[in-house]
Amino acid sequence: MAIDFMVLPISRYIVGDFITPAMRSAWESGVPYSIIGPEGSRQLPEGLPFGGPEAPVRRASVIGMLVEDLRQLPGAVPNSLWDERSDAEPRFHRVDPASYEALVEAARKPIKSFLGFRKRGEGERIHVAATLFLPCDFEEAFEMATPLRRLTGSTFRALEALERRDWPDTAKAAADSLRAALVDSREHKVPMIVDW
Repeated sequence: MAIDFMVLPISRYIVGDFITPAMRSAWESGVPYSIIGPEGSRQLPEGLPFGGPEAPVRRASVIGMLVEDLRQLPGAVPNSLWDERSDAEPRFHRVDPASYEALVEAARKPIKSFLGFRKRGEGERIHVAATLFLPCDFEEAFEMATPLRRLTGSTFRALEALERRDWPDTAKAAADSLRAALVDSREHKVPMIVDW
C-alpha cells in the first residue's frame, strides 16, 4: 500500500484535479496509467488529471460550497483560510507505510508525567497523527466532518511537535517525510492531505 502526502487545495483533491508523480513516471516510460475502482479498470491518457477530463470544471463548481463548509470550522480556522482557487503545482511526498504507522502510533500514545498527569505538549503530538493539515495555527486538533471526514491538525503545531519531540527510530523516516510535506504546506499556504 502506498501512502502519499499531497500538498494542494482541498478542492483539487476532492475532484482529482491533479497528476501524480506515478502517473508522470508511467507516461514517461510509455506505459499507460490505469486506475482500478469499483467500476473496473480505466486508463488515463497522458496529461489527463486523476479525476478525468472534467476535473477542472468540477473543481470550479465546488469551490464556493467548499469555502462555505470551511467557514464553519472551529477556532481561528475561518479567519485564516487559504486560496482554494490556487493553481500552484501540487507537491507530493511518498512515505514508508511501516514508518508512518510507527509515527502515528507514537503520536497517539499518551504522554504521562512521573505522577501520571498529562504532560504539556501532548496536544501537539495529536496534530502529528492528523490526516489533514491546514496551513493555519490552532491549538486543538479536531475531527472534520465536511468536506472531508478527517482528523484535522495544524501544519504549524505538527511541525513544532516534530521538532520538539523524540520519535522512535522506526518512525524517523516518516517524520522526515512529514516534516518536508508540512514545510511545503506552510510555505505554499495550502493544506496537506494524507492519501492512502
